[in-house]
Amino acid sequence: MSAEGVTQLVLRERQSRERGWYEEMATCFADDSIVQMSWFTGSGADFVRQTRAMAGRGDHAVHRLSPPTVRIDGDRALVELPLVIEWRINTDGVQADLPSPCRSQHRAQRGTDGLWRSARITSIYEQDTLVPVLPGTRLAVDPAELAGYRPSYRFLA
Repeated sequence: MSAEGVTQLVLRERQSRERGWYEEMATCFADDSIVQMSWFTGSGADFVRQTRAMAGRGDHAVHRLSPPTVRIDGDRALVELPLVIEWRINTDGVQADLPSPCRSQHRAQRGTDGLWRSARITSIYEQDTLVPVLPGTRLAVDPAELAGYRPSYRFLA
């Protein structure tokens, strides 16, 4: 059994999100899907709506993808997609880059129509870094503001 259909599902969902193709993105999710990330937990349909709203506010991150690994068992599949979320943000007047490596785990299921859809997406954040765009520029970050967050995604939070 080929993993190509599942791989294309995951890549299509990510590309649709990056490009703002929200109708296409919505077709990637099963009706009862769940998405769990640092900023969102809810259904796939709500994830698409919240992603659209986020983009409408001008919040946009780039997701740099690595090759996914796919494991298939009948009509179910598990895909692990290593990626880096890249944000360019403004912190007290200083432009900074915020790269955040993570692993996105996609559980997919094949429907009675033969198409694969995402049933669950869970993101596992590994670390993040905040770096000024202009080398030598000082970023004023109060460590106390970060104290309540896990080190793996404290700047993203």
